Amino acid sequence: FKKAPKGLSDSEKQESLKSQVVQLNIGGHVFSTTLGTIRKFPNSTLAGLFNGSTKRMDSEGRHFVDRDGTYFGYVLEYLRTERLPTEHLQEVHKEALYYDIKPLVKAIEETPQFFGETVGRQQFLARVPNYRENLEVIVRVARAEAIASRYSNIIVCVVRTEDDLARYNHAIDIYFSKYTKYTNISVLVVYL
Repeated sequence: FKKAPKGLSDSEKQESLKSQVVQLNIGGHVFSTTLGTIRKFPNSTLAGLFNGSTKRMDSEGRHFVDRDGTYFGYVLEYLRTERLPTEHLQEVHKEALYYDIKPLVKAIEETPQFFGETVGRQQFLARVPNYRENLEVIVRVARAEAIASRYSNIIVCVVRTEDDLARYNHAIDIYFSKYTKYTNISVLVVYL
């Protein structure tokens, strides 16, 4: 960074540094902003990139971050205005987590879209019998099936016991019949 001009008070030097323009290369996407914007949340990882003495620079002298920069503009806009984006909330949330910008993470998590999706997912999982207990088995069977073939004609359904199989057999038949009726797909029912 350039040093503040001599003869300025400490507060004037701070203001001079805050207004210093910096360029960033985030995975090939180039952004220009002020140092004050980048350091808006001093405890963030993003601010930390500009506090240390080890900086990664690209061949043009811009600060380089080896990360996809597609959604960084939304993060930068939040740092400038504190207005949330209206689109790509999932992706911007991931960026906010990566750069550890806690106020942005919190603000996105409190939006109706993001909060609603989280609650909806939790309600769905609560209705799947024994989901947590069977998750490891579901993943193991699905992984083995994926490894066996990149394309599969088998749908895997996991239930905990034979009693569960008997209890849900009719529902399984009805649900999966739409897949097996007109295609060469088989349903593999696994119970623990």
